[in-house]
Amino acid sequence: MRDRVPLRLPPLLTALLVVACLVAPSRAAAAISPVHMVDGPSGDVVAIEDAAMAEDGTGGLVYLRKEGGRNHVFVARFGAGWSAPQRVDIGQKFDSSWARIAAGDGGRLLLTWVQEFGAGNDRMFSATLDPGATGFEAPVPVDLNVGEATASFPDLAMNAGGQAYLTYLVITDNSTANPPGYLGIDVRVARYKDRLWSVLGNSLDRNPAIPMPVPTAAAGPKIGVDVNGNALVAWREPDDEFVNRVWARRVFGGTFGVPLLVSPSSWEGVPLRGAADAFSLDVAGFGQAAVALRQLPGQAGKIGGPRAFVNEIPDAFAEGAAAFLGPRLADGGERGGLGVPSVAVDPEGGFGTAFAGGAATLWTSGDNAAIGPTARIDDGGSAIAGEPQLDVAESGAAAIAWQEQRGGSGAVAAREVAADGRSESAPLSTPVGGTVGGLALAGSGLGDAIVAWQQGSGAAAQIAAATIDAPPEPMLVEAPEGWQRKKELRVSWEAAANAIGGLRYSVSIDDQPVSKPTRKLHTVFSSGKAGEGRHRLQVFAIDDARQETGSREQALLIDRRAPRVRLRRRGSRVAIRVLDGARRASSGFKRGGVKISFGDRGASASGSAPHRAAASRRRGRGKAKGPNAVARHHSYAKPGLYTIVVKAKDRAGNTATLRRKVRVG
Repeated sequence: MRDRVPLRLPPLLTALLVVACLVAPSRAAAAISPVHMVDGPSGDVVAIEDAAMAEDGTGGLVYLRKEGGRNHVFVARFGAGWSAPQRVDIGQKFDSSWARIAAGDGGRLLLTWVQEFGAGNDRMFSATLDPGATGFEAPVPVDLNVGEATASFPDLAMNAGGQAYLTYLVITDNSTANPPGYLGIDVRVARYKDRLWSVLGNSLDRNPAIPMPVPTAAAGPKIGVDVNGNALVAWREPDDEFVNRVWARRVFGGTFGVPLLVSPSSWEGVPLRGAADAFSLDVAGFGQAAVALRQLPGQAGKIGGPRAFVNEIPDAFAEGAAAFLGPRLADGGERGGLGVPSVAVDPEGGFGTAFAGGAATLWTSGDNAAIGPTARIDDGGSAIAGEPQLDVAESGAAAIAWQEQRGGSGAVAAREVAADGRSESAPLSTPVGGTVGGLALAGSGLGDAIVAWQQGSGAAAQIAAATIDAPPEPMLVEAPEGWQRKKELRVSWEAAANAIGGLRYSVSIDDQPVSKPTRKLHTVFSSGKAGEGRHRLQVFAIDDARQETGSREQALLIDRRAPRVRLRRRGSRVAIRVLDGARRASSGFKRGGVKISFGDRGASASGSAPHRAAASRRRGRGKAKGPNAVARHHSYAKPGLYTIVVKAKDRAGNTATLRRKVRVG
């Protein structure tokens, strides 16, 4: 599917470099929606948990809210707009936690959460909203014993067709026999297909006999699912020298692949004994994946401080799909306060990674061959680490969001970058304001995203959301080929990929619209609107936010004029000239398309290229700019009445016939 070798610096990077100081314009751009208040301000709001968006732009967010004094799971759906939040863990009386959400096309949503059950015996549940449904199905169990769910750190992913995977941690041994900072932990994976859950084996661990480091949100397991319904899961576990590394496995349906080392065990030929303490994962296409990780230096290593690495694995059908390509530095140099790197990858191996460097928000892009420079994308006015999150598209479009704090005022900075490099940015804040306490970004894979966050605390706690709406993707156009002489012309095109809202299409010729916007995938227009000659045809996809994306320009060739015949006689000599307009502005004659009969016992001739060239030179216009012309001269040997017949046909199919009697002598 791919042979990518050159460094790809997408328009996104250029745009980020150019507009690095424009993160907070005076008003929100059309591509970034106004803030939607989901819940609050209320003391019952507990926390934002997760967000999800499918390829078709539908999705939602999940958060915890108190009801009856207990924490329960609430969901707000996004489609044509935001729905009112609804509780999902219906009938469950105890505290819910660790809520996660995934989205598939058609408005499908999948929720998982942990419900408290008893000491050391909590339970994982799920609920589904199918396409076209107005409410969630009743909760069903996923795993009836996830231990004491103090450190589950689940991650849930679903593809467009509704196949999903869940990974989570189960503490199996918290005794003092474990080394300090380590516990007995299982990394579990559950598969969702055809509305049924199945837990795949007992544990994903590389070596179940050794304890694992105490989990954190930055180093919890991560999972992504591809278009075929297979997955890649990454987790943290000590290697044979008891150094915490990042590992990954492919998951083929219900079967695990072999463990693959993701984080570096050495650098520049020297062992790297520092731990990998934070990472993120993204999967696209047929299993193309990228992991971004924060690597600590350890002792006597070749790195002097925490560094950000990126490691990619090709899709499942590519050569080398059984191993990662190797970790590469992606932070542009050592810097203080390196945050958790967030990563997003497209089906062709292009990726972006964003991270905090102290209070600065930074970005790097690249592909599976090389990595570009690091750019700062905030304006320097925030006092806190932004901890950015992002999503990228194969076209180079991207959605990025991070948190900011300016004095006592908190906000979420959101940026939409189009495939052509144009960028829109906006600060997002709730009416009551307050510090941002949690942020989740979920993308469509086309540059669109849901941004959800919690702002304020106590009685002022609020849940809010906004959307980043990317312009449509370019589409393929089928235009009339060759020279056309029809009065009406038909142009058709493929549907442009677009997540949020509907699309209309407009056809332009030489930058002038020739048809009304339509939602159909074809249109018919009068060739008279373009006029004779060569033109540039382009189809524009226009979304509901009035963002437009044009197709590649195509040549439209129109020639509706018949050839013209000129005849001159002087004595017994006749000169005939057949013209089809200016070169490059008309179709020109077909080979053998000009036939001339002078009427004297069958003498005739057909026009050819040398005649046209000679005629052009005689007129002093040069070969490139002269007319499409055929010239013939004839002298009659005897007096008499002759019938001259000239027939001409050009490449567009226009014809002309001249019959004229001439008397000689």
